[in-house]
Amino acid sequence: MSKDDKKTQGDPNMEKPGFSGGARSPSLYAWVSLGAFACCLVVLLLLIGNESNLASFGLVERIYYVVLVLMGLVAAVFLFGVIPSSATYEGRLLGGRLRLGGAIVGAALVVVGGYFFAPQAWTFPLTVYVHGPGGPRDIPLRNAGSVVLELGPESKRAQIGESGQAYFPAIPENLRGQPVPAWVESETYQSVGPSKSRLDSSVLYLQIEVKLRHYQLAGTISDETGRPLPDVRVSLPAYQVSRQTNADGRFDLDVPAPDSRGVDLVAEKPGYEVARFSPTLGDTALSFALRLHH
Repeated sequence: MSKDDKKTQGDPNMEKPGFSGGARSPSLYAWVSLGAFACCLVVLLLLIGNESNLASFGLVERIYYVVLVLMGLVAAVFLFGVIPSSATYEGRLLGGRLRLGGAIVGAALVVVGGYFFAPQAWTFPLTVYVHGPGGPRDIPLRNAGSVVLELGPESKRAQIGESGQAYFPAIPENLRGQPVPAWVESETYQSVGPSKSRLDSSVLYLQIEVKLRHYQLAGTISDETGRPLPDVRVSLPAYQVSRQTNADGRFDLDVPAPDSRGVDLVAEKPGYEVARFSPTLGDTALSFALRLHH
């Protein structure tokens, strides 16, 4: 054994293979890994606290991957600095053999395994545009009413804005392309078309129409002497509604209309002059008289 070999063997401060730059300090690496782990926790808390806002911009998956990378670095620093491990490459370029130690393997398992094996619970934003029979530019509801989506066991509701839109920042990704019940809730309008809509994209259109109410219009028709007239045909041409009076000259019409309004009523019976009146929907105490033809 040469003098140089003896000197190297007897000197405890000489560098060991695989650890360049002098002796390692395990406590230093431990503090570094602890600080990186604290950064991971901060990012994770921000992710949880701002999930809705991040989901609206489609950033949840990207932030989650950043956390994975940080956790992988934590694992690598801890394993390399505290637990002896290494990674070496032998051979000529791509034709050689790669031997991986604990630090690199641990980081790879955290980053790759965490990304591919984590439950996929991502969300996507959805904007629902509410329009009338005239198409997307026909916007009867502005800052009024709401859109309701039935997403499995729960329902989500969003108010309709100035442009007739309702915004849902976080729809579960597993519902993409699936039909879900969707409708509009309003005092004056109701949804038109199928009860379920397919979420094929981040935009959905719902058509609405004026909500019709049912109004009664009733009364009695008599002749000029005050005797009740049966079999008088009473009709509302604009609503295609008609009935005949009974033996007591009584008629009762059920009229679907958006509100109580004045209507044109026509009463006709063979041998009598056709009579036209202008009652108001909801009036149930009408009284008319028909005159004989002269």
